[in-house]
Amino acid sequence: MTAGNIAYTPRGMETIRQLEALWAYSWRCVQLPAYLPACDSFWTAAAIVAVAVFALVVLVIVRKIVRNVLAVRAEKARTSEEARFADPITLAKYKAETDKYFDAHDESVEKRIRDALDERRTGRKKDGTETP
Repeated sequence: MTAGNIAYTPRGMETIRQLEALWAYSWRCVQLPAYLPACDSFWTAAAIVAVAVFALVVLVIVRKIVRNVLAVRAEKARTSEEARFADPITLAKYKAETDKYFDAHDESVEKRIRDALDERRTGRKKDGTETP
């Protein structure tokens, strides 16, 4: 069997017939009062579908809210971490120039260290007094 460009198989025709019967049943139940026992299965299925759709919508909304809350929390943590340290320009402006204060190769420092070690070994200061 063909209709236009679509080839219908017996299985496809049976499926179409069942869908048409379901449509007729649904349309009749929508028009009749909801308390009739003949439409209980329709209204039960409709309620289940409505609850499932509502749950999916709520799930999507909650997911977006949680994603936004986590993004805000991450941004807040990032900005607080940035606030802990000055920016590189400020750090460079106030950087201590320790090289001019503590020259490791200064002979006077080496001499003072040697003198202090000698004083400890001998127990006497250079001026001749004893160390306690």
